[in-house]
Amino acid sequence: MILIFAVCSAARSQESKKEFKNLNSLVGTWSMETKKGFLYESWKKINDSTLNGKGFKVSGKDTMVLEMVQLVRRGDKIMYIPTISDQNNQNPVRFTLLKLENKTYTFENKEHDFPQRVIYVLPENDMLHAWIEGDVGGQLKRSDFNYKKIK
Repeated sequence: MILIFAVCSAARSQESKKEFKNLNSLVGTWSMETKKGFLYESWKKINDSTLNGKGFKVSGKDTMVLEMVQLVRRGDKIMYIPTISDQNNQNPVRFTLLKLENKTYTFENKEHDFPQRVIYVLPENDMLHAWIEGDVGGQLKRSDFNYKKIK
């Protein structure tokens, strides 16, 4: 029984490494124009198990950091961990990879007020689609982000 558990655990760890490695396609800077200015996401690879990201907006000459994010692999878990300056007492919130299907990574934290899910579709043709969603007062709320790679 212990041998079966060890083999399954090792296989899951290898699968987790591959799943995380695919997230390296996020590395770079992504831009999206909105009515209020430009939104950006910038991702850097720190090591084989950590990516650091930053979300910010530029309006005219003003730049405002909206969130700092870590994408990490710890054992066989992959987590999306944002820290948003004006939310959650500036504490990070952990979203754990719930599902990976068709290059779509769904991270979830059912305990969080909004969003409960953060979803990224791996980039294709220099386009990145991500969205946040969750239940707000019994209604599904969703915000989409469609970025184009700029570097």
